[in-house]
Amino acid sequence: MRFINTRISLAFVAFAVVAACTAKSEKPVDTTMATTDTAMTTTTASSTTPAPAASTTASTTTAIVPININTATDAQILAIPGVGPRMLREFKEYRPYTSIDQFRREIGKYVDKAEVARLEQYITIK
Repeated sequence: MRFINTRISLAFVAFAVVAACTAKSEKPVDTTMATTDTAMTTTTASSTTPAPAASTTASTTTAIVPININTATDAQILAIPGVGPRMLREFKEYRPYTSIDQFRREIGKYVDKAEVARLEQYITIK
């Protein structure tokens, strides 16, 4: 890519580096560094340090804490991934559930077996 003005090309490169660093790092320094010429060199230098690997693995390993479907609030049920207002209504319609088989039978009217099995990991029946 050919730039006519060197200052514009440096600004473009600095912008690209800041955009790349912002996605990988949570440091506020990375998002504010592209305002001056001296800041551009600082941003470029900080982009060579790798992001810590532990921060990416912490967000991907979340433990599922099942909720009691008989006593759960609307907010707790809606917090289950993939559950919207319609499934909330269906979950609440058949309360109180007496067994997991009843849950499978009733919710299985609305979704397939694979989805029922996925939903089971988020609930308990007490």
